[in-house]
Amino acid sequence: MQSTLGNNEHMLQALIRGATQIEVQDVPKPELQSNSELLLKTAACGICSGDLMEWYLERKVNTVLGHEVVGYVDEVGSQVRHLTKGQLAFVHHHAPCMRCRYCWAGDPVQCATWRGSRLDPGGMAEFIRVPEVNTQNDSFAIDDLTPEVGVFIEPLACSVKSLRRLGQAAQQSGVIVGCGVMGLLNLMAARALGVQTIWAIEPDPDRRQHALRCGADRALDPTSAAADVWKELHGADFVIVGPGDATVIRESLQYVRNGGSVVLFTPTPSGETTALDLGDLYFREVALISSYSCGPTDTRQAYELLRTGSVDVHALITHSFPIHDVQVAYDTAKGGGKTLKVLVTF
Repeated sequence: MQSTLGNNEHMLQALIRGATQIEVQDVPKPELQSNSELLLKTAACGICSGDLMEWYLERKVNTVLGHEVVGYVDEVGSQVRHLTKGQLAFVHHHAPCMRCRYCWAGDPVQCATWRGSRLDPGGMAEFIRVPEVNTQNDSFAIDDLTPEVGVFIEPLACSVKSLRRLGQAAQQSGVIVGCGVMGLLNLMAARALGVQTIWAIEPDPDRRQHALRCGADRALDPTSAAADVWKELHGADFVIVGPGDATVIRESLQYVRNGGSVVLFTPTPSGETTALDLGDLYFREVALISSYSCGPTDTRQAYELLRTGSVDVHALITHSFPIHDVQVAYDTAKGGGKTLKVLVTF
């Protein structure tokens, strides 16, 4: 399918048709709806590991996915002052109001405006309309990054947030469970933010090697990890659990010291319950902390980590596809193993 961008009215977008099916469509290009909006010409969009969960995609049928997105400013509303045409820009797919009780408390992802806002139509499209609230509250120029690095701002910000929610517990020893691309970002963010000792737990040997290259002090197979964690670390101060899997979550509780914290980084399927020994967690005083997405403070900190080279993501990019091959891109991303970050470039 060829884009009809020559007439400046149409574009290609990738629509979710089913949990495993994506359709590339030729559709009208979005138009600005106010003087406080932006129109971006998409440069690149990453495939989020969360967007590979079939139970999640079933809820997103007939929408355009893609939220790890950067693009060049194509049109600028007259009321927008902080971005100019031609700049490479980061925009978040959600943005908070900055005025409600949740925003004041530092929990912007609980803000009703944050949850109700969205890019039009989504990152897997040649052009994106950025609504006023997104433009005002979580967009900024990133001309000092390449598009391929810029797409990591949002996922890295999720890692930054998970460590921020740990507070002082994140300053000593940590265990990262799961070494897909998000686990590796969790690892690199922890190292960049000053965690002294970081171990990785991962069943795949190739990904364990990636973890070592990304700064892990040790990378262990989960079948024998618990004994080593307790023998050498006496239990980790914190554990970040990447997979949204009940069995993995239960196993990961073994790695944390008494009084430590466990971050649930990925949700389990909606409606699925996880059996936990709450009495054991109570007497051990283990804190379970969920960490969902990220907000403006996190995206700016992630940008700084990338801009300064404190986190170098180049080795995480394993595949890149044009939008015409977006189905292949998603299928490739599901492959696991040596496949890490898959990008769709425009």
